[in-house]
Amino acid sequence: MFLVRLRKGSRWVFVAIIFAFAFTFLFAGVGSGSGDIIQQLLGMRGTNPITSAEGNVAKHPHNAVALMQLAQAYDGKQLRGPAMNTYARYLKLKPKDTSALAQLGNLQQQVAALRFDRYSGLQSELSIATGPLSSDPLQTLAGTDSLLSTYVSLQTSRVSSAYGSYLTAATTLENTYKRYAQAVPMKATLQRAQVELELAQAASGATHYKTAIASYELYLKLNPTSPLKPQIKKVLGELRKLPTG
Repeated sequence: MFLVRLRKGSRWVFVAIIFAFAFTFLFAGVGSGSGDIIQQLLGMRGTNPITSAEGNVAKHPHNAVALMQLAQAYDGKQLRGPAMNTYARYLKLKPKDTSALAQLGNLQQQVAALRFDRYSGLQSELSIATGPLSSDPLQTLAGTDSLLSTYVSLQTSRVSSAYGSYLTAATTLENTYKRYAQAVPMKATLQRAQVELELAQAASGATHYKTAIASYELYLKLNPTSPLKPQIKKVLGELRKLPTG
């Protein structure tokens, strides 16, 4: 019982030891900057960058520098939603800031990839449930059990919802890269080429094939010696077969 009590109370014992140790240094005058020791030992040194940036934006909601600092603070903590919203607010004030557009695009690309993975996973589960039970392609697993049939119906709805969510993310990403491309002048050849490549990929993912074709073609025009040229020409051949209306 004594050991159990000691464990339960050990936290306060250690805190007391920390203070005793710190104040010994403080009053004995050992070392310089001894006033920081307590904060260091208790892990209290430094301020939360998000809290600080949020406070700054609350005071100055239309200050571009404050918004950028907050967006980067969220981004550093992998808080994608708040980071994207804050970058969007910043870009209303600085619509041609290519750095902010690139950072926003990177976050949106992550979201689109996550949503596509979710859609792909659900689609795979649905394919298993609706796969052929035997050599007869009309005899499916779903057709043999009412519970399984209900599951397939629910899963189909989930797949459809996930695909719609992915398309929304892909379209949002495409729109950001359109703005990014407009912000980069043609004379910045290689940078504009890279943005056009990313725009083409985003547009293709959003099933906007006309935009994808135009951006792939512009990429090749701006960067004719690109090592990706053979692959892109092959992709263009496939895209031109698809409806672009």
